[in-house]
Amino acid sequence: MKKINRYIALLLAVVCFSACDDYLDVKPKDRLIPTTTDDFRALLTSAYNGVPADKARLTFRTDELKLDNNAWDLTQVQDIYLWKDVNQSSNTLLFSYQSFYKVIMYANHIIDAGEDATEGTSEEIDQIVGEAYLLRALMHFNLVNQYGLAYNAATAATDRGVPISLKIDTEATYAASSVGKVYTQILADITSALNKINVDTYEEGLNYRFSRIAALAFQSRVYLYMNDTENARATALEVLKLKADLQDLVADNSLSAHKYNSVESILALEEVFSYEIGGSSFVSDKLVGMYDQTNDLRFALYFTDNGGGEFSVNKGTDAASKCTFRTSEMYLTIAESAAKLNDLDQAKNYLNQLKAKRLSVDFYNAEVLRVATLNKEELIAEIANERYREFAFEGHRWFDLRRTTQEQIIHEYKTESATLQVGDPRYTLRFPDEAINNNPNLSN
Repeated sequence: MKKINRYIALLLAVVCFSACDDYLDVKPKDRLIPTTTDDFRALLTSAYNGVPADKARLTFRTDELKLDNNAWDLTQVQDIYLWKDVNQSSNTLLFSYQSFYKVIMYANHIIDAGEDATEGTSEEIDQIVGEAYLLRALMHFNLVNQYGLAYNAATAATDRGVPISLKIDTEATYAASSVGKVYTQILADITSALNKINVDTYEEGLNYRFSRIAALAFQSRVYLYMNDTENARATALEVLKLKADLQDLVADNSLSAHKYNSVESILALEEVFSYEIGGSSFVSDKLVGMYDQTNDLRFALYFTDNGGGEFSVNKGTDAASKCTFRTSEMYLTIAESAAKLNDLDQAKNYLNQLKAKRLSVDFYNAEVLRVATLNKEELIAEIANERYREFAFEGHRWFDLRRTTQEQIIHEYKTESATLQVGDPRYTLRFPDEAINNNPNLSN
């Protein structure tokens, strides 16, 4: 009976997922019970296609944008923007929760049954199962960084995280595991994947799939979020041994580095922007002020001047902008980790390597001199600012704020004003009411 329920659950999940973007060359097959490697690849493709786009909505909680007071209807995002998480408008866009676990359900089935595929080579099977481990890990990682407390080594063993799902059981209700246990499982899944995955990198158009390089980039990010700076740096350096390209905006300022066809792309999976952002907001004054508008070559690529001092977002507005990992993140991970480890020379070196590809020549030379004068605390702050500039509207900012300063943010919209205080509990999303109703083990 449980096996029947498992396949019914898989079928229901398939129905809930929409078709993939054409540029990803995805053509999932309509099968219920997979038996061949082609079947399992199709099932994995459906799982990839179901990855939620929550990072776009999380942007409304950050200091990256401000609402457009003249937009005709902002009821879908106003409460998110003002951090009103209780008694929201009925029109408010909901954050995903169930969808993450639907993707995990796909991954669990592939992990459980994929090696029993009746056709295909062992290398193909290992690659598919390895990707499933990584996708399961990424979904748990995003979940715990939305609904769990930020990782703190001193309290991770008792801090509330999210439920861990490692098998398909439609009758089970799971209590939230500790943050520490969730991160331990994420790292275990990445390790399992690295023991199986055998594709170093996917070609353009298939780079929505996890590769060995993407697995290492993910591992480096996890270590960084755990403040395990030694391992974060070491793993990022391993990534750059395999792929170190940076998009050179000085030589050619026509292609933004976050695109799936950029030389920087490692994994082009997640949709990190949405029409709700573009049609309802402007770039925040704070973020605009972080750039030299003339000499920082990202500014004209990322933003459009609307006149009157307002800028709209010109980044991530097309299907080619799906982005999860790219090499520039590894440069800044090395820089941040090295600075925290008191290796200031290495930190400045990797920071400057990125700046060299983003700034006009004269301005870059001046930046090198300025960076050379920074002490440890100033350098860590500068690297954080560079992440703010480089990864604007790519889904990093909310997670970066959570794992670091959890600083105060003030949002104003027409006559309303709201303040997210330093260390505010609202840096952690509430479990959805529907999830709590379905699972009595969850609570806010």
